[in-house]
Amino acid sequence: MAGSESMSTNEVAQEMADLKTKYGKYCKVISHTGGTYIVDIMPCDLQDVGFKFPVPCNYPAVIPQIIIKSSTMTALDKEQLLKHLTSVADGLQGSVMINNLVEAARAWIEQRNSEKGADATAQSRKPESKKAKNKKIKKTKKIKEDVTDEKKPSMKTAEDVISRILWDDNLPSDAFVVGYIDRFLGILEKSFTAFSWEDLASVDYNVLAVPKHRIQYFKYKDVTVWDKTQRLDNVFGSTGSKLTILDVMGKYEDELARKGLNEVANNEGEDYDDDSDSDDDITVTIGTVSENYNADSDDDATEDSFWTDKLRPNHFIAVRITNSDVVSAVTDMQDAILEVEPRYAPCIIPGGALHVTLCVLRLDSPEQVSNASRMLQSIQSELKALISSGITLQLEGVDTFFKRVLYAKVHCEQNFLDFVDHLKMCISQEGLEIKDAHEFVPHMTLMKTTRPVSRLMGTKNIDPSLYECFHSLEFGRQNIESIHLCSMAESRQEDGFYLTPASVNLQ
Repeated sequence: MAGSESMSTNEVAQEMADLKTKYGKYCKVISHTGGTYIVDIMPCDLQDVGFKFPVPCNYPAVIPQIIIKSSTMTALDKEQLLKHLTSVADGLQGSVMINNLVEAARAWIEQRNSEKGADATAQSRKPESKKAKNKKIKKTKKIKEDVTDEKKPSMKTAEDVISRILWDDNLPSDAFVVGYIDRFLGILEKSFTAFSWEDLASVDYNVLAVPKHRIQYFKYKDVTVWDKTQRLDNVFGSTGSKLTILDVMGKYEDELARKGLNEVANNEGEDYDDDSDSDDDITVTIGTVSENYNADSDDDATEDSFWTDKLRPNHFIAVRITNSDVVSAVTDMQDAILEVEPRYAPCIIPGGALHVTLCVLRLDSPEQVSNASRMLQSIQSELKALISSGITLQLEGVDTFFKRVLYAKVHCEQNFLDFVDHLKMCISQEGLEIKDAHEFVPHMTLMKTTRPVSRLMGTKNIDPSLYECFHSLEFGRQNIESIHLCSMAESRQEDGFYLTPASVNLQ
């Protein structure tokens, strides 16, 4: 029996790998503990039709749930297609079947389109009565009198914009904001990633979702790129602006660079001269642009080092990664990268230094370091109260900052964000300088490029092929048991972690 279960598990894992190989970027596979998966497939040849398969742990003995996503199919067509796919799945029960279901859906859609096309052709061939011809002539004359010489172009819908953001790898979904009408509060704004974009009928009550007709606009960061009431479409350029979202993103970054708002290079100090494993001078990066920072410049010797250092943080407060399973998973992933490209060895963050940064500080004197340490000890009871019910961070999936820093995504509850906000408030009240310039992005850095390695490689960017297979990797969980005030100096403790002027036990 155990051997049968193991064989089934291996078959399912192989099926997931095969799906990602076949459909590429049009397939997303998310794995969960316990052997469950969520598979999203949007075949490029089926236009806006996509499929979501929540796969149970006892699959394929039990068939997966089938969810059809489409804004163009009628409710009746969806119902009939779902009935057809369920019948196919029942016949395949006991064998892996997801690819077969997608192919069955493709064949069904093609047949239905063919039938509809034939019906439309037959209808068009029916002879027109004289009365109908006269009516059509009158209607045509009226239309010509009423419309202007220049007809307004058709505007892409909110559904089109959503699909583009979900499936275009060039668009960072967490950089988009949705403006929508709340029936009681009026127009509200929330991050695009805060919503579930599957069919409303399939989401739970505790999941944030919104009917598409209530969406009023989309923003890229703080720039409106699609507005229903203003007939603005700078995502596709469908209303005649001749601008697309890639144009908007490029202009946005160029404008920031022109105004000298390159916070990563100037204020947060993404230091390519620093070959250490500290990543904490770039902890918050949403809304910033670093593409114009010349990591290959040799002009650093001419800079006033005193004022350059004054702009950079030199301490940070963090949660140390102590879960050995997480450290082991990170090490295995790093080893896999180095097997392909060993020249990145100096860029790897050692297992003993792994952490999740809460905020970065500029402490210019031993007195300020002492004040920060004393402050942390004085608020220990407050911080304990905030996490009395416990806070667990889920580390799953990878992403990059500007393609130069590879990190593990940290998934957290609101109580963790409240904890960080309270911590920052206490630091500010103490008169200490927080160097966070933008929205908090919880993450655990895995590797970052350095200046010497960038020169050796001939590029500042990490090759996506090295990490794309880890997009759904589950590293594990980390409980918040303590926080540490850490120095960004090159020296380390014997166990490999940063020098810590202060540590606060929260258990």
